Amino acid sequence: MRRTSYIENFVGDLQYAVRTLVKAPVFTLAAIATLTLGIGANTAIFQLLEAVRLRTLPVPNPHGLAQIEIPKMNFGILEGADNLSYPLYQEIRANQQAFSDIFAWDSGYTKLRLGQGAERARFPFLP
Repeated sequence: MRRTSYIENFVGDLQYAVRTLVKAPVFTLAAIATLTLGIGANTAIFQLLEAVRLRTLPVPNPHGLAQIEIPKMNFGILEGADNLSYPLYQEIRANQQAFSDIFAWDSGYTKLRLGQGAERARFPFLP
């Protein structure tokens, strides 16, 4: 009984695979197309995930960020009014001493002025 090496087995298996694929060109094209779509989809999903979740924020110390929420009854904000107006944000930013800098964002409703009236709109302005 003769022992064959792993390399000889691999070369024989590779030759058999190539012969089989050459005999069935439709299957070969379907397999290549499936692999191409699968690899492309994985790459696109990973790039999206990496951009949204894995990459750190473009700030000097992303672990030092803090989220502060202002209740509606504090700082002169009335119940039912907008949470934070831009002039109020500017006042808080100018007078705060606890942070190196601050920014504000809102994902809720906002008021749009069109002529004399104002209309509530939800960001990103979808009905």
